[in-house]
Amino acid sequence: MDVDEDMMHEHTKDENLFAKSSELTAAFYSHLPVEVKQILKNADFYSQGFTGEVDTLTDYAVVASRETCFVWQYSQALTGIPTCYIFQCPRSNWGDNLSTPFHALVPHGQTREPGLIVISTGGVIRYWDSLGIGLAGGDNFSVTELNLESEEQVTTLTRADPHTYIASTSAGRLFRLSLTVSGGRHHLVFRTFGQNQSSGSLTRLLSFLSSPTSLLPETGNITAVALANETEDVMERFLWIISDTRLQKWSMSVEGWEQLRFEQEVAEQVQDAIRKAFPSAPSDDADLDLELLDLKIESNTRDHGKLLLLISYAAQEEESAMDPNVPPRRIHALVRLSCGQPAPVVTSVQSVPYQSTLLTGAPMHPRMNMILDGELVAVQFGDAVTLCARDNDYMDRFELKSTEDRTLGVGVVPGDSEVLLLTATVLMKALIDMDQVKRYNPQSGRANLIKSIMTQAILYGSSPENPLHFSFPPDIDEEALMSGAEQLSQAVMQSDWELIKPNHDLHTQMSNRKDRLSFLIKFINDNGVLGKMSQRTRQRLATDGEKLYAAHQLWMQHNNFLGASQSNSVLLYDAVLAYMDAVGEGNHDDFVRAFFRMKVEDLGGLLPYVLGIVRQSSYEHSLSLPDDISQANWIVVTILKSAISYREYNMAVYGITLPLLDPWSSQPSVVEVLSELFSLTTKLVETPVADPEIVKARAVPKGQLPELATWMFACIQERLDWLDSPAAAADSASERERIDLENTFEQSRPEILEALRRNKFADEAFQLAEKYRDFRSLASLCHKDTIYPPQDNPNAERIQSYIDKFKEEFTTELYQWYIEHGELRTMFAQQDDEYLDDYFSEHPNMSVSWLHDLGKRRYSLVSEALLTEAGRATELVSKHLVLSIGKLAQIAQLHENNIPIDQSVLDAFHDGLDFVSIHETLIDDLKSALAPLRGKQSLEKQVETIAETKASRLSKRRALQHVFKLLVRRLLQGKALAPEDIAEILSLKDNTNSPESYATALDILNRAQNIPNARVKAAYRSIWRRIYIHDDWDVLRQTVNVTDEEVNARFRGSALYVALRATIRPNAGFEGYIMAPSEALEIPQHADIALRYTGISPDEAEDIRRDLEEESQELAELRMDETFMCIRQLVQDDLRRGE
Repeated sequence: MDVDEDMMHEHTKDENLFAKSSELTAAFYSHLPVEVKQILKNADFYSQGFTGEVDTLTDYAVVASRETCFVWQYSQALTGIPTCYIFQCPRSNWGDNLSTPFHALVPHGQTREPGLIVISTGGVIRYWDSLGIGLAGGDNFSVTELNLESEEQVTTLTRADPHTYIASTSAGRLFRLSLTVSGGRHHLVFRTFGQNQSSGSLTRLLSFLSSPTSLLPETGNITAVALANETEDVMERFLWIISDTRLQKWSMSVEGWEQLRFEQEVAEQVQDAIRKAFPSAPSDDADLDLELLDLKIESNTRDHGKLLLLISYAAQEEESAMDPNVPPRRIHALVRLSCGQPAPVVTSVQSVPYQSTLLTGAPMHPRMNMILDGELVAVQFGDAVTLCARDNDYMDRFELKSTEDRTLGVGVVPGDSEVLLLTATVLMKALIDMDQVKRYNPQSGRANLIKSIMTQAILYGSSPENPLHFSFPPDIDEEALMSGAEQLSQAVMQSDWELIKPNHDLHTQMSNRKDRLSFLIKFINDNGVLGKMSQRTRQRLATDGEKLYAAHQLWMQHNNFLGASQSNSVLLYDAVLAYMDAVGEGNHDDFVRAFFRMKVEDLGGLLPYVLGIVRQSSYEHSLSLPDDISQANWIVVTILKSAISYREYNMAVYGITLPLLDPWSSQPSVVEVLSELFSLTTKLVETPVADPEIVKARAVPKGQLPELATWMFACIQERLDWLDSPAAAADSASERERIDLENTFEQSRPEILEALRRNKFADEAFQLAEKYRDFRSLASLCHKDTIYPPQDNPNAERIQSYIDKFKEEFTTELYQWYIEHGELRTMFAQQDDEYLDDYFSEHPNMSVSWLHDLGKRRYSLVSEALLTEAGRATELVSKHLVLSIGKLAQIAQLHENNIPIDQSVLDAFHDGLDFVSIHETLIDDLKSALAPLRGKQSLEKQVETIAETKASRLSKRRALQHVFKLLVRRLLQGKALAPEDIAEILSLKDNTNSPESYATALDILNRAQNIPNARVKAAYRSIWRRIYIHDDWDVLRQTVNVTDEEVNARFRGSALYVALRATIRPNAGFEGYIMAPSEALEIPQHADIALRYTGISPDEAEDIRRDLEEESQELAELRMDETFMCIRQLVQDDLRRGE
């Protein structure tokens, strides 16, 4: 085995590296002295004050508490254990436990150790001429005390030069502390600013006389002191201070005098600038709560200065604005001022990547440090140090991980971009690449910064030795966050060597990658920025995690197969090879490991290649087909099962909201793979074989059927959920796909469940049907054995449990199944018949519901239902039966409930039964033609015989004869004809011995309902036309040598007389019931004939029309108008006489 050469680069990461980005590197520099570690280890920084300093001028570091000051040479710790000098701090009666003394190291050059000045908040000063004194107990010091007023406290101590130090107070006073030499020893003396020395000096006198009137500073709390760099005028230096919200500029002479040059209020200018730079800042000055925290000088002249201010203001979060228990959030910023006459001007405002509340961070007064003359500004907070570039938007920060840690000092190497950070646990060094800082691009840099933070968190954040905590800056850009997270996740998926150390052991390598992704989402959650990510990004990150987890599970099983020398991994090998060749990555020696290292992101893309191998094996009828199918099933199920289980377990971690957005695990290609594998597996295991070895080989794929079905259903449902979501609705193709997939799922699901049952996985089939609420399939599965009586059904208890659990949802499909499969006796034998009323109410089915109503003695509903069903019945026997039962039910109402019978309904039953009787009479008449035939005759032979015998007149009218045969065939088959059809056959047959058949046909049409009026009239015309042409009128109308009585007797024997006698009566029918010969001449159009005889071709319709025209022509030639009037009069006379 091998690992590609390009992945074998050794990581250069130092074990002591704490953070590394393109702009900076932070690493361990040195340990703290044992004595310092001991006191800081158990310190409570929220109740005990500590301060510190990293003095790069002397190479010494200081840590001081309220009682003790520790000093050591930090560079000495690089080669061994540093010597720690311990000094007792001067006591102070002022302040609390957090009030620490101020300290400053006194440089004495490289030949001797520096001295130390410590001043308490109450103004007591101790001076040690050399640190070496600390080794002997530190008792040899000089002491003095500032003449402070009541409640006045020292606020700062600043080194102006090795011999001069400036102390400030809360009352707005400044003290010059000067080192003097007396008796060969240094002594510390002090003097209040503005109070000249008593000894005279011509220079001081001339300066005093030439200067303007001396200004007096206003009283205020001095929070910062900054000295301008020495100028060409070595006799004078300038000093800037912050006093409340005012700036003061002092000149300080080397000869010992000081003078206030000017004092300016800057609050208004700074507040206006803040609101312009940060629109969310409070508009009220009291709510803004501006604080000037620190001051640095960027440039200075005698009358002007460019200053850098560190400020903070309060910003109330919207969500906590109504909660008084949530402290205000302090926002920090750098403000650049141009100070001079007549007023200060704010030139720029720059945010600082740090926000705090009273509940976060070790308490301390933030301080600034200038790097490379201000090209970069380091701001020290209690729990972090931030970096801000002067000339662009670059910013970053070092944040401490532990709440039991805190920053104690920041040291900047003059003229270099090296920064030393002293914390309560370690001294670290940061190297800043200023070239990279200068090349910072604000458009891409923000995203790169976010990505860099997450990368560092992954690489270095998990180390217990790392004191740094990685977090996002305030007001993080959402797009940058999402882009950075996605890029980083993708880099892990592709085994980027900067993030993932190459390893021949793929299990270890993939475990490392999983840890990286887990740490990434944990880091995002810990920083509270998951809500800033879109669902698409969250799901993208989750997808990477689940794919990597699934791939790892697949590799571990594959690895086990390799170790056991089993063949189960052959198909995976071939599928990966095919995939890698297809994507142009087939050049790897170990392409399987290469796939798991670099291509896991496209894990779903491997599945079609798995299926392709099985298809080929099936096509070739390979002997290895059972093994190939089992391997393919194992690969697909392992991937999907692992991925989806990971997803479900981590839904909350990633903040996933369902449905998933076009998930990879249910792409059409994945669904196709599952569906086809299930079909191939089913076909394989159900194909009969006699060889016991083959049967044994099929046992494994057979056992995989339930899981295949399970994950197929899950993937299809997942796809449907996505297609039905609002996010997918924008794509018109999604709706079409959804409909197609729903139909496919609905059709295939019962087949798949039945396949499981057939293969002895009935319980799994029931579970799946129940999970997906496929009650139709549940009903079907419950009735695969004994159905009736219900108590003998082996699934009787299961059916009852489903009824109890799902109620109408299940019973609806259950009853529907019974009806469709003709198991009405089982349905009505069910004990839970209370659901039947609801079922028939929601799903009317009178052909069945009348039985239920009959059992409930609801006779009115029974008769109503059966009357309707009789009209729909196509079988004569059925029509007769339902009409008979319906009539009995109608009559039963009177006897059961003493309810009057609805005569119209009863008449409808009588008419229906009469109609049935007409059928029966007609059938008997037609079948009489079959009496001479011997033996059993075919249906067609019977039809031909009846047509020849009973409709002989149609021999010349083939189209109408064809219609007659069709209707006769249906009668012989036991069908119930429609009224139009019965009337048709009655009028077409030979009625020589039954002229009353015409009257019967007319009466049937008169009683018929739901026939369009135009079609009824057309039917009337056809019947009357056939009545008129039935008799030989040339003979009947012959009167030569014939008496009147004989003529009338002939007429009375005609079909016309019989028809008129039956129809001439009051309310006999609607208009057209009796038609004169001239009216009967009209025949229907071609289109009307096609509608009347559905299913016939256009040619057949034309043939029928031609036969009807011949009938009409025959009638016209008879000239029947006078004869019609004569016979009509005869009928009326006979009726009047009662004959």
